[in-house]
Amino acid sequence: MRWAVLTALLLLRSGCSVPPPAPAPSQPGTAAASETDDPLASINRKIFRLVNRQRRLHGVRELEWNNALAEQARLQSADMVERGFFEHDNPAHGPLAKRLSAAGIRWARCAENIFREQGMEDPADAAVEGWMRSPGHRAILLDPLFVETGIGAAISPDTEYFITQDFVLPPM
Repeated sequence: MRWAVLTALLLLRSGCSVPPPAPAPSQPGTAAASETDDPLASINRKIFRLVNRQRRLHGVRELEWNNALAEQARLQSADMVERGFFEHDNPAHGPLAKRLSAAGIRWARCAENIFREQGMEDPADAAVEGWMRSPGHRAILLDPLFVETGIGAAISPDTEYFITQDFVLPPM
C-alpha cells in the first residue's frame, strides 16, 4: 500500500530568530567524499536538485549545499527512525535551533521540512511534491531569505523513508 505522511509546518521562528551562542563557521560547498559512499546520498542530491528547480521556477535564488547542515539533517532522520518519532522537536536533542547551535552551525534564521513515506517508487520526488502541496512546507522551501540547505535521509528496516531538509540564513 502506498502512503505518505507529511508533518505540519514548524518554522521555528522564535527558536531560530536569535543567533546561537558560541557559533562556529558553516561549511557550504559540495557533497563530502563520505556522502558519495552513502547509498542514500543519491536521494539527498536529487531532492537538492528538485528543490532548486522549484526555486528557479518560482523566481527564487537557488540554495547552496551545506555539508554541516546535511549531517544534522541526516542525524535527525536517523533519530526519527531509531527512536520512533516523527516531529521537528527531537526528544533527545531538542528543536532545530538547539541542534544547530550544539553542532556549532552559525545561523540568523533556520527552518526544517521533514517527510516520511513508504511504498513510493521515488522518495525524492514524493518528498518535494508533498512539500510543494503543503502551504507551510512550500513557504519554507521557497523562502528567499534562506540561502543554505542540507538534506539527510534514513530508511527503517521495513523500508520507510524519513527525510529531513534543514534551511539557514547565515549571520551577516
